[in-house]
Amino acid sequence: MGSKAHCLPFEQNASKGIWAGDNPLDYPYPLSLAQIILVVLTSTLLYCFLRPLGQTRYVCNLLAGIILGPSLLGYNKAFKDKILFGVKEVPLFETIAHLGVIYSLFLATVKFDVNMVKRMAKKAWKIGLVTFLFPSAITSSTVFTIGRTIPGIKGGKFFLFFVSISLSFTYFPVVLEALDELNLMTSELGQLTMSSAAMNEIVQWTFAAAHLIHAQKTINNGFKTCACLLGMIFFTIFVIRPVIKLIIKVTPQGKEVKESYVIALQLGVLVMSFISDTIGMRSTYGPILLGLVIPNGPPLGSAIVHKTEYVVSEFLLPLFFFRIGFDINVYSVEDWTSFTKLQLLIVVSYVAKIVGGTVIAWCCKIRFKNSILLSLMMSTKGIIELIVYTHWRELKAIDDQCFTQLVLSSLGITMIVTPLVRYLYKPFGASKSILPRFRNIQSMPSNKSEMFRLLCCVHNEESVPNIITLLEASNPTESSPICAYIVHAVELIGCAAPLLLPCHSNDKRNKLCSKNTTTHQIIRAFDKYSKTAGGPVISQPYTMISPYKSMHETLFRLADDKFVPLIIITFHENYQGIVGPSMTAGIRQFNANVQSYSPCTVGILVDKGLSCRMSLPHFSFNVAVFFVGGADDREVLAYAERMSCNPNVGITVFRITLQSTSKEGKEAELQEAKLDEALVNDFRLKNMGNHMLLWREIEVHDGVQLMDAVMNSQGEYDLVMVGRRHSDMTLRDEEMAAFVENAELGVIGDIVASSDFCGGTVNVLVIQESIELGFGAFRSVSRKESESGLSSTGTKPKFDGH
Repeated sequence: MGSKAHCLPFEQNASKGIWAGDNPLDYPYPLSLAQIILVVLTSTLLYCFLRPLGQTRYVCNLLAGIILGPSLLGYNKAFKDKILFGVKEVPLFETIAHLGVIYSLFLATVKFDVNMVKRMAKKAWKIGLVTFLFPSAITSSTVFTIGRTIPGIKGGKFFLFFVSISLSFTYFPVVLEALDELNLMTSELGQLTMSSAAMNEIVQWTFAAAHLIHAQKTINNGFKTCACLLGMIFFTIFVIRPVIKLIIKVTPQGKEVKESYVIALQLGVLVMSFISDTIGMRSTYGPILLGLVIPNGPPLGSAIVHKTEYVVSEFLLPLFFFRIGFDINVYSVEDWTSFTKLQLLIVVSYVAKIVGGTVIAWCCKIRFKNSILLSLMMSTKGIIELIVYTHWRELKAIDDQCFTQLVLSSLGITMIVTPLVRYLYKPFGASKSILPRFRNIQSMPSNKSEMFRLLCCVHNEESVPNIITLLEASNPTESSPICAYIVHAVELIGCAAPLLLPCHSNDKRNKLCSKNTTTHQIIRAFDKYSKTAGGPVISQPYTMISPYKSMHETLFRLADDKFVPLIIITFHENYQGIVGPSMTAGIRQFNANVQSYSPCTVGILVDKGLSCRMSLPHFSFNVAVFFVGGADDREVLAYAERMSCNPNVGITVFRITLQSTSKEGKEAELQEAKLDEALVNDFRLKNMGNHMLLWREIEVHDGVQLMDAVMNSQGEYDLVMVGRRHSDMTLRDEEMAAFVENAELGVIGDIVASSDFCGGTVNVLVIQESIELGFGAFRSVSRKESESGLSSTGTKPKFDGH
C-alpha cells in the first residue's frame, strides 16, 4: 500500500524505556503496538456510538481509518510525524492487516452453503441477474457518453468498462454481514436478498476470472495463469476435499473436531494464499477455494468459524480498514473533470441498480416498498469492494484521487442504505398479507371437527418425551386429528444463511437429517409415536438453523404458513447442565422474543425431566389447571377442554377468584370477568357427567393469599397448566413482581415451576395469548406494556443472559 519501512539495527527494535531517555514511539515494536491499540479502540468506540443509528461495523471501521488518516487527524503534521504515523512505520502492520482480509474471505466462504444456489427460487434468479445486467448495461452506455476516458483511470479503455461493470456487483458476504447486523437474516427481505446476492456472486466470479487472465501482459502468461487456476481448483476438489470429508467421518457424532485439524486448516489458509500468490493470482483466491470445499455448519465448519472469527473481525480487520483509511486523502482531489466523470458513473450505477432491482422485484409480486428496500440492500458495499479498489491502486490502474472517490462513495451509499432499511422495514407486518383463520385455541371450532395444529420447537432430544406426552394428552381423534410441526432449532454457527428445511427420517439429501444426528433421533422418536398414538397424529419435522436473536421470525413464518394456533417452546432452564451457558442464554432470549412478538398463542413447557406413565395403550395423565382470569387463562381453559375429551386424562381445575380492593381499571375488569364467566360456564356445561374432572372454587383477597392457595393445591400431577398474565391488577403490581424469578413464566407459573411446589417434579405449561389478539381490559393493558417494552410483571422481555 505504498508504506515506507524504517530500518533499525535489531537491538534497537524495542526501546530501553522512558526512564532511559528513550521515546518508545521511535522504535518499531512499541510503535506497532500503539498503532494497533489506537485503531482497535477508535473503531470500537465508533461502533458503540453509531450502531444505534443503524450503521454497520464496516462503516465504523472505515470511518475510524479515515479519522486517523491524512484526511483528518493525520493531516496534522505533529500528530502524523511525531506521535504515531511517521516514516518509522514498519511493514509488519500492513502484513497483519492483509492477514485479516485473507481470513475474512476464507470464513465467508466456509459459511457459504453451495447448495443454496440449487434451492434459489426463480424470482431470486431473476432479481440477481437483473440487478447486475441492467446497471452494467446503463453504466457501460454512460462510458460512451463521457468519452470512454477518465484521466484518473489509467488501466486503458477496456479497464474503464470493467470498472463500470464492477460498480454493479453485489457481493454475498457484504450483504450477509449487513443483514446480520440489522437482524434481518431470517426475514423475508433478508432471505430473498441473500439468494439474489448469491446469484450476483456467481456472475462476478466469472468476470473476475476472465479479467485476471486478460490482465496478464502476454497471451502466453494468460494461458499459464488459466492453467494454474484450473490446476488449483482440481487440486482443491480432488485432494483437499476428500481429506476434509475423512476428518468429518472420523469425528464421533456430537463431539468437537480435534484441535489439530482446526489448526491445520487455519495454517492451510496461509499455504493456499502463498501458492496462489506464487503462480500469479491474487493471494485471496487460494483461501476462497479452500473455504468452498469445507462443509458449512457442524462439526468442521462451525468449529473453524467459532475459533477464528472473533479474532479476525475484532482485531485483524480494523487494521485493514485503517490501512484503507490512511490511504484516503480528500486533499488529493484536484482534477475536477476526472472527479465529475467518475462520480457520474458511480451515481448512474447506483440509480440503475436501485431502479432495476425495484422494478424486477415488483414484477415478481413483491410489495413496492419492500422492492425498494431489497434493491437498496443489493446496493450495499463492504470489504470486498475495498479489496478490489486497493488492488487496482496497487497496480496503478487508478490514481489516489479515484481511489479516494471510489472508497468514499461506497462508504456514503452504505451509510444511507442501512439506516433506511433498518427503520423502514417491518418484518412482521410485511409477512402477514392474509390473516390465518385460527390465531388462538379458543378460535378452534367447538365441535372439534377441525385438525388441531401445533408447532413444537425443541433444541435437543431431552425435550422429546414430554412433548410426545403432551400431544397424546391433546386427544387426537378421527374427527379432529393432530398435526404436529416439529422444529429442531439449531444455532447458526459456521453457516452464512439461516435455513428452514423439511426433514424426514429417510431424507438422504439433507446431511442435517442423516443417521446418528440429533435431528435424526428426534425425527425417529416422533415418527414412532405417530404410528402408535391413541389417535391419528401427523408429524412433519423441520430443521431450523438460525441465530437466536432472529430465530423467532423463521418460526413465525412457518406458523403463518401452516395456520397454527399454538406454538410450544421449551424453557431455557430445561437445558442447564446439558448445554453451555451461552446457549442457555440464547434459548432464553429466543423464548422472550417468541412471547413478545408471536402472532398466535405460545406455551412454554417447563420440563422437570420426568415424563408421565406413557405406555400405550395404557395411557394415564393428570393435569392441574389454575384459572384466575384473563386472556391467557382463557386459552389455558380452552386447551384443557380439548384434553377433557380424552378418557385417559384427569383434570383438576382450581378457579381462584381474587377479590381485589383496587379501583384501578374496575370497569375494564368487569368486562374481562364477563368473558371469563362465559367460558367457564361453557366448559362446565360440556363436562357435565365427566368423572375425570374435578372443579375447585377458591376465593382469596390479595396476592399473598393467592400464593398460599396455589401452594396448598399440591397433588400428584403430571402437568400443571397456567396463564402467564392475569386480568386482575393485583397480580401485575410491583410487589408481586418482586416475587417472580422468571418473568417469562408469570406470577403463578413461577410458583408452580419452583422446587417448593410438588417437590419440583411436576411439568408446567405456561400459556400466553398473542398480544395482537384478545379483547377487553387485558387487551388494552397488554398493548401498553408491549409498546413500552415491559411484560405484565413489569420486567423487560429481553434478557442479558445472566
